[in-house]
Amino acid sequence: MERELLEKAKAYMARGNYYLEDGRFEMAYSAYMDALYTVGALLVYRDIGILLPAGELQNVLASRHPRVYDMLRRYGGMTDYSRETISALEKEVIEVLKAIERGLGEESSP
Repeated sequence: MERELLEKAKAYMARGNYYLEDGRFEMAYSAYMDALYTVGALLVYRDIGILLPAGELQNVLASRHPRVYDMLRRYGGMTDYSRETISALEKEVIEVLKAIERGLGEESSP
């Protein structure tokens, strides 16, 4: 299941990259947020072995993976779809994904 969630997050990132390059910032935002929620689901699944609904997911992330929780809080409900803001979201999600791929977990990423 972890591998499938990781691949799903990467697919969302690829979609976000396409939309970002096309100047469709709101669509890019949605894809990157989907990737971020998928990363959160992956981390929680790794911790407790089950997939949780988004509301419960955030509660677990708040206590176990504060960096991802903070990202969800900062970027969730965003209304500024500028290239700079969306690129910052993209960069942060990429950092977390790379840390997960290294097997270090999100807390160890820069």
